[in-house]
Amino acid sequence: MFSFFGKKTDPKAQLQKILRGYELPSFPTAIMQTLQKIRDPKASAPDIAEALSFDPGLSVQVLRLANSAVFSSRKKVENLTQAIALVGLSQLETMVLSAGVGKATPGKASKGYDAVRFWLASARRGALAHTLASTLSPTMKSECFTAGFLQDMAVPFLATQDPENYGSILERWHKEGGDLCKLEREVFDWDHAEVATWMCNEWDFPESIAAAIGGHHGAHYEGHRPLARLSLFGGYTSRK
Repeated sequence: MFSFFGKKTDPKAQLQKILRGYELPSFPTAIMQTLQKIRDPKASAPDIAEALSFDPGLSVQVLRLANSAVFSSRKKVENLTQAIALVGLSQLETMVLSAGVGKATPGKASKGYDAVRFWLASARRGALAHTLASTLSPTMKSECFTAGFLQDMAVPFLATQDPENYGSILERWHKEGGDLCKLEREVFDWDHAEVATWMCNEWDFPESIAAAIGGHHGAHYEGHRPLARLSLFGGYTSRK
């Protein structure tokens, strides 16, 4: 997957230096195996369902979605194979990615960062992006939700890893408003969108979603403009 770090030689090494050697957590095994099956053209719906079944919480979410008014199924969907066929691989992948990030992201509060407030704001952005896509680009609804929901996923890592420096930036931003990326670059030579792009690369996100997350503060990425723009609209709705 491509890198958004321009001419910088090694984005992974740079970020690890920024985070003082902190290793980015891996997704839980069940989620990684499910993603591998979803992306395997030879895998069948039962194969994907078997991998997904090892994550009971996510399995329940998929079944609940399949039985929701969104799909208006005449019969109650009672097994994962049916649910996967109804929901579709694209929407399933976005659900699995979102769940993986939620489980791998630090949940504790720190200076300038409140986990509950952060995820509520993320959910609002994702919902707004999904609503806009329903009208402007219906085929991209799932991807737009994921990009909007996860566009600031670097913030919890930065806030918990460097609470003194980065936490101070968040506190100033919450008090004064403005462009968070600009405040970050006043202190560092990077911003959270750039860090999130490295995380997307490390976690093997689909390129279109990685582009939207990396460009949500206004950068332009050819080939993914509709998704990036919808994600960008959501980015100005609330504070982290």
